Amino acid sequence: MTNHIWITRTEPGASRLAKKLLELGYKVFTAPVYEIEEVKSSAPPKDTNLWVFVSAHAACLSADRQWNKSLPAIAVGPTTAAQLISIGIHPLVPDEHSSEGVFNLIRNRFNHGLSVTIVTGREGRKDLGSWLNSEGYCCNEWIVYERKPTDVRIGNTRLDAIIIASMDALSKVRQQFDSKACVSIPLVVPSPRYVGLATSMQFSTVLIADGASDIAVINALQDFFTE
Repeated sequence: MTNHIWITRTEPGASRLAKKLLELGYKVFTAPVYEIEEVKSSAPPKDTNLWVFVSAHAACLSADRQWNKSLPAIAVGPTTAAQLISIGIHPLVPDEHSSEGVFNLIRNRFNHGLSVTIVTGREGRKDLGSWLNSEGYCCNEWIVYERKPTDVRIGNTRLDAIIIASMDALSKVRQQFDSKACVSIPLVVPSPRYVGLATSMQFSTVLIADGASDIAVINALQDFFTE
């Protein structure tokens, strides 16, 4: 039986993942719950010792702007790193592809007191900056994009799993279902921190991928459907 997967992540990642899933024989419903809009802004004027890119969108939408590309950089995961490598920057990548992973990498590799610029979206997590400031680093944010909700209607579309890439997306997905009913369709999420919120929203099955990369998501799906 062919499994039907709803990909809720933003473009171009949604289409990239869809292509890989189609090649593996899945049926794919590609319908992002957010779209990305560029925010026109200059890099922070303050001195920066280290750039941190928290998403591939951050890396892509800052690529053609004026900033010191000779300084050290960190990419949150392999997709973000690939985007930076395409413009000649070879970033460090934490073992854990998350804000927590970036935080631990900076603490282990860089001295306290450095100025860190986090390249991010307007609605991105603020934890990393707070953690670093509390450890004696000086953090600035450079906002280069924002997410806008789309008008998704899944109707009676058959779904055997839903791929989630952000907490906000989880809330948008829940709105597609009866608010009083438990949702039995499995969710694929990029880290354990999603489980509590998903459970509180009455999603009964949460599959934790080993990060947000395409291969991590595919492995989680393959493991579940071959059990």
